[in-house]
Amino acid sequence: MVECKNLDPTALGLFLVAIVSFALAFTRLLVDVDVTYVPVMPSFFMAMGILALFVAYFAYRAESQFGFTVFALVGMAVFLTGFGMGTWECIFFGVVFLLTILWSLFAKTPKSLTIILVMTTLIFLFVGIESMMTDNLNLLIGIVALLNGIFAIYLAFALATEKLPVF
Repeated sequence: MVECKNLDPTALGLFLVAIVSFALAFTRLLVDVDVTYVPVMPSFFMAMGILALFVAYFAYRAESQFGFTVFALVGMAVFLTGFGMGTWECIFFGVVFLLTILWSLFAKTPKSLTIILVMTTLIFLFVGIESMMTDNLNLLIGIVALLNGIFAIYLAFALATEKLPVF
């Protein structure tokens, strides 16, 4: 009989974060270019949010308090983005993600995870602030989202394969 232990679902959650980040980045970066702009469908965000909530559940089962909390917040924030989250909700999520950065620093999680949390915080704050301004922040949000996706993919591969260093 083969014994199995609970797997840490962090890599899966990071792949989901990367997918959402890349979708956001490319739609934000392409909106000002002479191409046909196709926004990401709200149902995409809702589905990805639900998947992130499943990751949170599995992090809970793996007894990862930090993973459970962060992926539950990510799942709720991404789901509500698809549902049409407003200005202040984006800002409030940004503030809560700011608190997860502090927790990450206190818990001495990998620096790359803290960087992902910083970028996630900036995305929600910038989206919230953007809706209060007359100018759009497409380029800034797009660049931060692209970097977020790159760091999330790197850390996901590092955790899933153990072939890359986790920093």
